[in-house]
Amino acid sequence: MQLWYDSSLAFKQFPWYLRIGVHSPDGVFLDPERQLSVPLHRQPGSLLTKNVRQQKWPSPFVESQGEKNAGFDVLYHNMKHGQLASKELAEFVRERAAIEETYSKSMNKLAKIASNGSTLGTFAPMWDVFRVSSDKLALCHLELMRKLNDLIRDINKYGDEQVKIHRKTKEEMVGTVEVVQALQVQTGHLQKSKEGYHAKCLELDRLRKDGAPQKELEKAELKSKKAAESFALCIEKYNRVGGEFEQKMSESAQRFQEIEEAHLRQIKQLIKGYSHSIEDTHVQVGQVHEEFKQNVENIGIDNLIQKFAEQKGTGKDRPGTMCSPGHALKENNFYSSDSDFDDDEPKKFHIQIRPVACSNRSNSAATERELKATVGTLTLPPNRSVRQQVGFIWLHLSRGPSPISLCTQEAWPVAAAITEYINAYFKGGQQNRCLVKITGDLTMSFPAGITRIFTANPNVPVLSFRLVDISKIDHFLPNQKLLYSDPSQSDPNTRDFWFNMQALQIYLEREAELNPQASYYNIGLLKYQVSSQDPGRAPLLLSAECQRSGTVTRVSLDYHCCPATAPSTQLTAVQVLLPLDHTATDLQCQPPASWNTEERRLLWKLPNLSPTNHSKGSGTLCASWQCLEVPRGPPPSLAVQFVGSGASLSGMDVALVGSRYRMSLVKKRFATGKYMAGCSL
Repeated sequence: MQLWYDSSLAFKQFPWYLRIGVHSPDGVFLDPERQLSVPLHRQPGSLLTKNVRQQKWPSPFVESQGEKNAGFDVLYHNMKHGQLASKELAEFVRERAAIEETYSKSMNKLAKIASNGSTLGTFAPMWDVFRVSSDKLALCHLELMRKLNDLIRDINKYGDEQVKIHRKTKEEMVGTVEVVQALQVQTGHLQKSKEGYHAKCLELDRLRKDGAPQKELEKAELKSKKAAESFALCIEKYNRVGGEFEQKMSESAQRFQEIEEAHLRQIKQLIKGYSHSIEDTHVQVGQVHEEFKQNVENIGIDNLIQKFAEQKGTGKDRPGTMCSPGHALKENNFYSSDSDFDDDEPKKFHIQIRPVACSNRSNSAATERELKATVGTLTLPPNRSVRQQVGFIWLHLSRGPSPISLCTQEAWPVAAAITEYINAYFKGGQQNRCLVKITGDLTMSFPAGITRIFTANPNVPVLSFRLVDISKIDHFLPNQKLLYSDPSQSDPNTRDFWFNMQALQIYLEREAELNPQASYYNIGLLKYQVSSQDPGRAPLLLSAECQRSGTVTRVSLDYHCCPATAPSTQLTAVQVLLPLDHTATDLQCQPPASWNTEERRLLWKLPNLSPTNHSKGSGTLCASWQCLEVPRGPPPSLAVQFVGSGASLSGMDVALVGSRYRMSLVKKRFATGKYMAGCSL
């Protein structure tokens, strides 16, 4: 008797597919796969081979069930190792955060060394450049430390979720554990039965060779037959348990692989956050170094010498010919004596400054007019003029940011406003022939209390924000005094900016001095522009037509909202203006319009227009009149005005980067600039 084992890949991977065949003494092959007795025409002792179909499995984990049925333990412990990976990753990031914190503190010490540099000599002003650069580098690394601490919290949160998932998975796989144990038991029984049967067959062969008595041979054959039946029964049980094991193990292996794939995706996402934080800091550090280099370049040798002369100079008057006191008094009546030892008290001048009342804007404007009348034309600095032109912006930021808390653990609030103006011209009565230009500006509002926060914190975290959905925008014009940006950003749909925190603090302190009663301060950050010939960029499509018959002129305007531009925004304060010839008479309008005699124009005031409601988002205006003579010039153009809130026509949005500040409010509003429709004849 001989045993055979199929050595194909499927059998190696799945031991329960082990097929054991034997020759019985009477020439019968016991096939445990079909569980039959098949008569064979082979000589005892020959080696049988059998082709078994190789199975293909759906995933690497299903193919990893292992020898000795230990694959489940391998996969289960691999899942548990995911928790270890999360802990080690958190520890690694924690060490990196500690390094950044140490570096930030070291840069602060370096800044103090620079601030304590000698004030003697012409080199003294250069220490300010070193101090500012060191302070900014310290802030960059401190901000990275905070970002990494936020990342550690995310990793720990994921680790807690892992524990819950693994606990639930263990409960779900109790059935697989049981069938693995059952298969291991059946494997032991099968091996023991195989060895017993093998021994009985060898004993029978020995008795035959030795010529043992017939009775003894029959007794041995009976024992061999019983052992063969027991062996076949063990094989049947083994195959049945093996089938259950295959099903359970395949399901469990698939579940293990799903968990592992989700784990690796999450870990990679966390690592991506780590990479982005470091990349952002490197960009900021590069900007600081570039600024340092530029500052050093801008401070020329002549400037240093001139500044030294101004600070340490003892006077510009040259020694001249001494005059008698009488002569001096005669020539310059404001001198009482040239003697350094004159005992008379110097004259004292009393200057009284009356503060300007700032209870309302009219008083401020009146005071400004008085100053202009006194000293001539007064040119306000840029920041002051921006504060005067707040009609549109203050309407946007009337609420301002949320009240600020002095607690250093809370995020500090800021607010933002996106204001856009759209200019459009529809040519010749065709809606698809349109030129569109959108200009916009971004304003940020800071609560007045934030100046105290900045003063109380020597290391103010850098305020960064990101503009998103900017692919339609052609040009940006940022406030160069306040903002930094990285022009090499690869994503065309986003752009990051961060504040020059020292310049921001100076600006806010100056605003607080100018307007101490204000609850918040607005700062214009940047302007941008969108140009297009796509009528889909216009929120209200226009088509105008002009008909002339002798001295009679008839003009009609079709309009309807474009849902693709701002689908959820109503157009309000809608007005249509039509200028007329000074000889126009017999006016007829549908719907009725008001007539301005001085400006010689018709004015329609329309109800709010909704882009989602066709009946409330479209319509037609008509007007006809008669002139004294047949009109010869070009047909008139119609002007349209409207406003919208809650959306931007460019699609741009703004969000803060980092957790030290929070965006309490983002207001969006657009209005018309020159929005015209030319008539076709």
